[in-house]
Amino acid sequence: MKTYAAHSSMPVYKGTKSKLLPPTLPMLTPTHAWRILCRRTGCRIARNTFYRWISAGRIGAVRVGYRFLVPLPLVEELIQRCLDGERI
Repeated sequence: MKTYAAHSSMPVYKGTKSKLLPPTLPMLTPTHAWRILCRRTGCRIARNTFYRWISAGRIGAVRVGYRFLVPLPLVEELIQRCLDGERI
């Protein structure tokens, strides 16, 4: 599983005379990721089940403070796996 950086609108500098780092990936809240998953696949997954999958590590998420964030490319990959008929 890939690691992802949280999305930030602020430019990130490596040093005083260095170039900007490449932009980071957009991140979603688990509720937003769950809604996108349900809409795109047409399946009925309970929100609590989605949060349980995050807690169990079945869905990759980044913890920032007390919040979890799910990378958008990971949600797209999860949607494709569901549409292909794989179990999560």
